[in-house]
Amino acid sequence: MIRPLLAAALALLATACDRPALEARPALWRVQDADTTIWLLGTVHVLPPNVRWETPAIDAAIDGADMLVTEIPAQPPEQAAAAFAAATRADGLPPVADRVPPGQRDHLAQAAHAAGISTETLDGMKSWAAAATLSGGESRAMGATIDNGVEAVVALRFASAGKPRRALETQAGQLAMFDALPEAAQRVLLLRAVERSDGYRRTLAAWRSGDTARIAATFEPGFRGAPALENTLVIDRNRRWSGWIARRMNAPGKVLIAVGAGHLAGDRSVVAMLQAQGLTVERVQ
Repeated sequence: MIRPLLAAALALLATACDRPALEARPALWRVQDADTTIWLLGTVHVLPPNVRWETPAIDAAIDGADMLVTEIPAQPPEQAAAAFAAATRADGLPPVADRVPPGQRDHLAQAAHAAGISTETLDGMKSWAAAATLSGGESRAMGATIDNGVEAVVALRFASAGKPRRALETQAGQLAMFDALPEAAQRVLLLRAVERSDGYRRTLAAWRSGDTARIAATFEPGFRGAPALENTLVIDRNRRWSGWIARRMNAPGKVLIAVGAGHLAGDRSVVAMLQAQGLTVERVQ
């Protein structure tokens, strides 16, 4: 039994090694005064193992910071998955196929297959959770995992150096935010997940280039026609986070903040909001 398992493991390793390295130069900013430095790093939460994003500028920010701040606290993937699973299901929901337009039902089945899940399993999920599950299909096919994601890698480096980590939100708070969305808004998320089969690939390419206009453009279709959804999931959070950063500038120290790249791109991003408050935000990569 051990030899087949070992052979399978070696085959997976060989496949990973055969993938050409994908170089990335994610956007990185710095807010600085006489005694405080805050770096802002745009991230992708799950990545394939062959993406190389730890550039000299990012290494300098990681090594120079005294504290890491992420969206939610670092936690083992199995713990995060268990919390997600516990929050996703509800009784009395209509079949997931009845929650998308009839013309999208074949696409729904294809998206479910790509995500490695049956539509019957999706039937018991809340609409926002079904959307999140389907959205993971493309990244899963590319071998992306949370362990290879930027936050996980950076958190490990800070932990190894014995440096503290903080979070802007909690996982429970994020799940509650999705839960509080009206069903109509949740179904917009579900429809977008069915329609946008290449969303992850587009986001990854834009993030690798560090092109913030392109990053913003990849997220715009997901909120088209649903301003309340964008307000809840992006703009309101950007406002809270930029307020936290502005207050943190009043205390000395060096902080690296690593959050999803979409929150740092566009005219209503954290970067734009900090600039509107009179802070100088310098692009360093």
